[in-house]
Amino acid sequence: MSGSRRAGLRRLAALTATLCGLALVACTPSEHRTVTVLGPWIPSEKEQGEQESFQAIIDRFQEQNPGILVNYTGTRDADAVLASELGSGKPPDLAVLANPGRLEEYAMAGALVPIEAALDDSQLREQYDEKWLELMRATSPSGAKGYYAILVKAASKSLIWYNPAALPAEYSQLLTPDLTWPELTTMTSELSKGADPWCLGLADSSNSGWPGTDWIEDIVLHQSGPLVYDQWADSQLSWTSPQIKSAWQAWGKLIDVSAARPEEIENWLLTSYREAGWPLFDKPAGCFLEHAASFVTNSYADYESATGVPRPGTDFTFAPFPPSTGSLIVGGDLLGMFRDTPAAREFIAYLTTSEAQAIWTARPGSGAISVNKQVSLDNYPDELSRDLAASLLAASEPRFDASDSMPQVMASAFHHAVLAYLDNPAQLDAILRQLDEVRQPR
Repeated sequence: MSGSRRAGLRRLAALTATLCGLALVACTPSEHRTVTVLGPWIPSEKEQGEQESFQAIIDRFQEQNPGILVNYTGTRDADAVLASELGSGKPPDLAVLANPGRLEEYAMAGALVPIEAALDDSQLREQYDEKWLELMRATSPSGAKGYYAILVKAASKSLIWYNPAALPAEYSQLLTPDLTWPELTTMTSELSKGADPWCLGLADSSNSGWPGTDWIEDIVLHQSGPLVYDQWADSQLSWTSPQIKSAWQAWGKLIDVSAARPEEIENWLLTSYREAGWPLFDKPAGCFLEHAASFVTNSYADYESATGVPRPGTDFTFAPFPPSTGSLIVGGDLLGMFRDTPAAREFIAYLTTSEAQAIWTARPGSGAISVNKQVSLDNYPDELSRDLAASLLAASEPRFDASDSMPQVMASAFHHAVLAYLDNPAQLDAILRQLDEVRQPR
């Protein structure tokens, strides 16, 4: 079926549902089975953007369930819209949550509906390892743990990206799972004698600073381990503790922030995170390495060049963040239920399946990774995507992004602290003390 025909059928179904609600046409029970979904994915200029990919999943579901109409609303302000709709008592049936911190807050407040009734636990365990199921759980108002969301798609954040054609061969050979932090520090120092060693861009509208928090989080996890990371993410460990302070210092030393020129720092602060890695593909390269999540491949695809779009595996590839310990940081789109209806249950159950998730992961340039182990690696569009998925699935101790897991006020303070540190690294002690003033142990 063509895209225009599917779009026409969707418009007809939506019109029929509206007329049915107004009693202008005869209604059957199936015409009342509508699922409303709110999310952050909006139309893209590219043919296979995030909303287009999610719509492809919706289309397949509706083909198999003609009695259910899924109405998706996409907005970059999904978190604010969700809060407003909850306040008015008219939430969507399902919504993509801003982060795991919001998942926990909504679950503890009783705003989210537990989704165990929508899922077959035995089937779920056939498709997902326990380490991923744990990331879909949250705490109920009574203190019990349960399923409150599904992980629609995931991203690996513990990655270093580079252009094999631009990076001198002796350094490319070091970028393996055996890479150590001292080796990375030495490599950075030697590369600084040419172009900028690191591509850095921290600007993202009101969320500026988060690419820097990703750095601190990876250093804490890989140098101090999952236990310390969990205590810190849960606000049990102070920001002034030796493990956390040393992570800031390690990052500052790596990028040589104390010696950076004012115009260089200004460039870091004002460059969009989406464009930060584009100099990897300039001739000559403007920078050599980028610390970024797996979804950075979408940004690379936006680089404009006379020679065309950078090719995965040829013009860009990745190495794991050092030291490689089996722990890595995960980002993910969590979808929860705010209104419990049979149709909403059916759709959320479908989204957990390998069939649904394979639709998204198969689309070139989507950057989506499924943690459903029944999604074949052969389903991914290129070797680089397959390698990304394999490395994520192989993680022994995945952890959600720490700032995403923190209360919103703490995460916001963390973002701003990164910007303040780059602007004046000598004030690190004062910055960490200020973060401790915001910290509220759970």
